Formats: sequence, structure tokens, C-alpha cells
Amino acid sequence: MDGIKVKGLSVAYGENRVFDGFDITFPAGEISVVMGSSGVGKSTLLGAIAGLTPYEGEIEKPEGGISFIFQKDRLIPSISVHKNLDLVLRGVIRDKTERRERIADMLERLEIGDKAEKLPAELSGGESLRVAMARAFLFPSEVLLMDEPFRALDIGLKMRLSEELHGLLADSPRTVVYVTHDPDECLLSADGWTVLAGSPARVIGSGRIDLARKGRELASPAIAEERAKIFSLIAARKDGV
Repeated sequence: MDGIKVKGLSVAYGENRVFDGFDITFPAGEISVVMGSSGVGKSTLLGAIAGLTPYEGEIEKPEGGISFIFQKDRLIPSISVHKNLDLVLRGVIRDKTERRERIADMLERLEIGDKAEKLPAELSGGESLRVAMARAFLFPSEVLLMDEPFRALDIGLKMRLSEELHGLLADSPRTVVYVTHDPDECLLSADGWTVLAGSPARVIGSGRIDLARKGRELASPAIAEERAKIFSLIAARKDGV
């Protein structure tokens, strides 16, 4: 498995230069969390990696597809959960029975096996996110991009879904780039974290959390130390540093 190397990234929207010669590396097989204020370029960075946003520079990444979990589930509203997921697999698995079995197994694992024939509008926010997670992991890829998918959820649900994410990654490792504005989300999942600030964006701080992802406790001393680092960077940024 290869990581992702961003070299000399430049992106501009009119006169606004979001990135200008930006470099960053996301190690293979790790969850790399990117934080920063709204508008700093976090989603633009994901878009460039996914090939959805035009850019100048070089991005080295594994060949093949990329899985993406967006802020909104982006499910097709007129068809069932099962049919939404089947669309992902049709180009990969020709046998309809095998596709159905894989989808059923994934939905059971995420505790929404009874939602297969429901329409997206009939799901709760947590259920919709579980479907989006199922879609991302059913699709064979080495890279998973996450754009603030848990932002509208309470901390308890975030913790449960983070545990489910970690279980899926244990069975199907990916190189993950995970954008959030919430330090607690970062602390629950990150192997490494980075804070961006400025226009054009630059890295103002980074760190690592060398603890097993599963069973992390936000109140533990090691997590508290990383939280203090992150909040000091956020405070400095607000002071204009």
C-alpha cells in the first residue's frame, strides 16, 4: 500500500489563492486528520486528491479508485439502500447473488441490516452515515477520503461510528485523509494530525497519536496532551498568528 504525497499544490478561485506551492504527505495505511477553520482549503485539498478539483502541482497516490465519504450522504433518494449500494458493485462484481450477499453482510456489520429496502428519506442521520460508510468500504480502493461526515452528530454517536470505522479499517486497510473542524473527532481516530491556517493555506502545526485507535478515551493523559497542543494552535490562529 502506498501513501499520498502532495507536492507544490496550487489552487486558486479567481484572486483567492487557496494553496500556493503546498506540500504534505499522508502515510500509507494511516488515518491522517486535517483541521482548520472554514474556508482554509480542507475540502479543496480532498477534491484535488480525488481529481475533482483542478490544480497545479503533483499528487502521488495509489492507482485505482478512491472511496469518498462526504458531508452529506449523497444517496440517490428514489431508490432503496440496497440499490444504492448495488450501483457501487456492478462494475466490480458481475454476479448478482454475490453482490447481494456482500451488501447484506456489510449492512449487518453496521447494524442496519433491516434498512436494505428503505429509501434514504426513511433513515436517521446516523443510519444514512452508516450507509455511506458501507458504500465506501464495498468499493475496492486503497484511499478513503472523509469530508466532515460526523459534523452534525452528537459526541456519543460520533464515538460509536468512529469505533465502527476503525473496525472496518482493521479488515480493509486504507490510506485515510479525514477532514474535520472538531478536535474530539481527530483525537478519537487520528494516527497523525495537521492544522492548516492562512490564505494561501500553510501547515501551522502537526502531531501524532501513538495509541491504538480502538477503545481510545478522550480523558486519557496522552489524549489530553494532544488536545492541549491542538487548542493552543487554534488559539494562536485566532490571535492572528
